[in-house]
Amino acid sequence: MSVVMVVLILLFKLLNDDSVIKTVFKVAGYTYGPLLGLFAFGMLTRWGVKDRWVPIVAVLSPVLTFALDRNSAELFGGYTFGFELLLVNAGITFAGLLLLRKNSA
Repeated sequence: MSVVMVVLILLFKLLNDDSVIKTVFKVAGYTYGPLLGLFAFGMLTRWGVKDRWVPIVAVLSPVLTFALDRNSAELFGGYTFGFELLLVNAGITFAGLLLLRKNSA
């Protein structure tokens, strides 16, 4: 997958089209956001989670991020997201995992 990504970036560099490269990074924000959220949760906390719900959170996070991105101009007074979608996506995943914490009993 990394080789395909490098080939695409080199191809778009030849075309000299910045909007395509921005689109590639935006798509990466949707795909790597849940991974970053899962990693941060694992590194920053020692809490266990209800494992069977984690895939649902990992799938819903990009869906919610997409909805937020599409409606950000109306919700935030004209502000539109850029590359920070990765952090928003990771934050939603992290928050979802907080909701899935196991009770310490």
